[in-house]
Amino acid sequence: MPKPQLIVITPVRNEAWVLEAFLTHCSSWADHIIIADQHSTDGSREIAQRFPKVTLIDNPTNEMHQANARLLLFQAVDRIEGEKIVWAMDADEFLSDGFQHTTGWKTIMSSATGSIFCLRWQNLIGDYQHEDSVEQAYSEWVYHFDSNDSTATLYAEAEKRAIHESRLPCPLSATYTNIDDIRFVHLARLNVRRTRNKNDFYQVSTLDKLNRPINGVSIYRTYHTTNHPRPTSATVRLTTADGNDITSLVHIGDSGLHYIDEMVAILQRTGYRKFRWLSIWDNPDLRAAGIDYRPPLHIRIIHKYLKTTQRHVGSLPVRIIDKLLKKIV
Repeated sequence: MPKPQLIVITPVRNEAWVLEAFLTHCSSWADHIIIADQHSTDGSREIAQRFPKVTLIDNPTNEMHQANARLLLFQAVDRIEGEKIVWAMDADEFLSDGFQHTTGWKTIMSSATGSIFCLRWQNLIGDYQHEDSVEQAYSEWVYHFDSNDSTATLYAEAEKRAIHESRLPCPLSATYTNIDDIRFVHLARLNVRRTRNKNDFYQVSTLDKLNRPINGVSIYRTYHTTNHPRPTSATVRLTTADGNDITSLVHIGDSGLHYIDEMVAILQRTGYRKFRWLSIWDNPDLRAAGIDYRPPLHIRIIHKYLKTTQRHVGSLPVRIIDKLLKKIV
């Protein structure tokens, strides 16, 4: 029996800060890497074109719709024949050092079709020596597809959300296995300014697409996580499958100003009122782009409360006050 093809699928929009490291990493173990590029202007396309294993496809839309972007990727997956183990990764995610020598890797490689594998993130906070102290939940990141599967059809039937979509179709009939000895090393929070701009854009884009009100307390708690960094057991290394260190290929300087441009376009088209409950107005890059909005006093007071209590969001008094505020907001 031929071995299944290892396929990485990744949506990209201005990821040059990390893309060379990501593609160097994936090229050392994957058979195919499919990149769906959405109008990158920072050299991402040129970086992707240098890697022989990369298939570069266009995501022609201007707006963010994550499920549609992944549907394009699965359509490209279907053009590759045979069994496939698909890894749904973002460009700022890497398999942890030594992954190929783990029991989890052997389990994935010897798996039956219809298997889904769930891994945890390792969120790095500030540097390669500190990580988020909150234990991350398992997420579905790997799917072993049968050669007869239409992966695009499976995904289209399962997923239609524009923001925070599932990365894979996740049918109840699949076999789910948790992998504990491989982590997805997540670099986004190393790039603080870019992450702030991205999270603010996600809030604006989410609310822009909804035809119903959204609760200001809930959306704040979702997008303003408070990190409690703890030392890692050892400095995290970004490596290829044969152990070559590629950490130097990551360039933290990108500030994600394209997210600001997209926010400004939405705000100018829609007006500010719909978004007044969002805690985005103190973003210095948004202010520098000419967005100078001051929410009403009662909203600013609630924002102050949310910011002050974010570290204690799990405590009983904060949960009670939040519940009351949700009825008011």
